[in-house]
Amino acid sequence: MSSGILHVKDSRTSNSYEIPIVDNIIRAANFGNIKVAKNGSDPLDKSEVGLTLLDPGYANTAVVDFNVSSVDGETGQLVYRGHDLKELYGKCEYEDYAHLLIWGRFPSSKGKEKFRLDLAMAAQDVPFAVKNVIQSFPQTAPAMTMIMAALSAYLGSNPCMLPAFEGGNLYQGNMELVDKAIIRTLSAYAIILALVHCHRSNNEFTPVKLDGSYLPNLLLMMGFVDTGTGEPDPKYTSVMRKKWVISADHGMTNSTSAFLHTASTQADPISCLVSALSSSYGPLHFGATEISYRTLQQVARPENVPALIARAKAGELRLPGVGHRMYKLVDPRLKPVLELLQELKEIQGKEDPLIATAREIHRLVAVDEYFTKRRLFVNADLYWVFIYTAMYESPFFSLHVVIREIVSP
Repeated sequence: MSSGILHVKDSRTSNSYEIPIVDNIIRAANFGNIKVAKNGSDPLDKSEVGLTLLDPGYANTAVVDFNVSSVDGETGQLVYRGHDLKELYGKCEYEDYAHLLIWGRFPSSKGKEKFRLDLAMAAQDVPFAVKNVIQSFPQTAPAMTMIMAALSAYLGSNPCMLPAFEGGNLYQGNMELVDKAIIRTLSAYAIILALVHCHRSNNEFTPVKLDGSYLPNLLLMMGFVDTGTGEPDPKYTSVMRKKWVISADHGMTNSTSAFLHTASTQADPISCLVSALSSSYGPLHFGATEISYRTLQQVARPENVPALIARAKAGELRLPGVGHRMYKLVDPRLKPVLELLQELKEIQGKEDPLIATAREIHRLVAVDEYFTKRRLFVNADLYWVFIYTAMYESPFFSLHVVIREIVSP
């Protein structure tokens, strides 16, 4: 039973209140009606505002009726728009699940083709300012800093996307313009990811093909192609498609919240994305990917892992990829990520040597009472980075945020 009434009795006044429960949710505003008499000495009692709910870190607070995804941290179930991750993994093209997440349904054949073509056509617009900004960075600069600067340059080249610059609201109530802005944002982000990768790796940027799909076009722009055919290898395209499905959305994350806060001002989606990216690069969010790899580099060999774990138990550091805010027992992403790493190993005939160190962390944590008693288990964050090192020879290039933030509103 997900709906009903919550009965509350205030011990301060002996007053009773009935607060509706709808779909397992209560409205925080209803607690504002719970007040005390204003004649007390406490200044807080004189306020017109009643009870306020304090929830640091949104540990148990929903700030929007969010139905893009649902996560069960106890059972490890991840559902996108009513479809279990297992149902989507390995079966959907990018255009299929992006359409599902953004517009709430799978596209028809005609709709899918229009979505694909719209993305390809929008990706033909590569502003000179964007290229210039990226090339002004040192090649060794963090990729995220280049991406955020380039997104701002894209907006500067397309000021018509900026509501304030255009004199007022553009998107509120105008779903046709919203849809166009989504297409432009997805395409701009792909262009910028590719340009940043090319700058960092000395690859030549290749324009998209109008008959190409989003992911193959992204790999084409990056120069990640087969030397014989000049086309993206379908095997790598398949790996990235699966990777993006696994990490497409995880509810009200910190970066999603940042995106929504910015969107609440009626800002354009690219500005919202910049906010989300700024938030995501923190050590406790996507930045954890880089920190995880740097930690593994310092540990170097599996035989050094016991010392690392001892330091973690002494409170000197956090173990990478151990313990998760959402996935308390089972991380549904872990098994498919390990399968992707095996797939990449079979394609390339090799794997990152540091994977052995990660596996040793995994093995020891799984049998150590210190971690199991605290419900601290290994999650996919320990292994994500090896997909990047296998495909891009760099651990510092977080591609998987591309859908996750843009679908959030």
